[in-house]
Amino acid sequence: MDSMAGEYPNCTLQHYPVACQHCADAPCLEVCPTGATMKDEETGIVTVDVETCIGCKTCMQACPYEVRVYNDGEPKYAMEFAVGFADAPQHVANTVEKCTMCANLVARGEKPMCVQACVGYARFFGDLDDPESEVSKLIAERDWEQLLPEQGTNPSVYYLK
Repeated sequence: MDSMAGEYPNCTLQHYPVACQHCADAPCLEVCPTGATMKDEETGIVTVDVETCIGCKTCMQACPYEVRVYNDGEPKYAMEFAVGFADAPQHVANTVEKCTMCANLVARGEKPMCVQACVGYARFFGDLDDPESEVSKLIAERDWEQLLPEQGTNPSVYYLK
């Protein structure tokens, strides 16, 4: 999703950190044969139920953002064991996983970990349907961009300029 422009010596590079876009019209939902990929209608967060996922990878093929990962075999951990919150989704062999927007934290009223941990305070999270929320105000006040709008996925992630 990086985009280069210009000609030497006047070149630019725009870098976008890309994870699941939690699309309103998520193509991964339509193609999942078991219903393992689902969307929480209240939050709009798209998740994968690893108990239902059969690892067929059709969701990976349908996603224009290429942000899903297939766990080929048993998961490997940097510290020889799992770390993190006990209610975080488990990594399961031969299944597909993706960013969950930390649905476990959001359910507790907390912000996703990427928002909490961003040292540059460059990430925001909130209710896009609430015009008084911080994210809605930022989108209204600033220029923004969504990735691959021509795909018709209606992504919930906005990149502020």
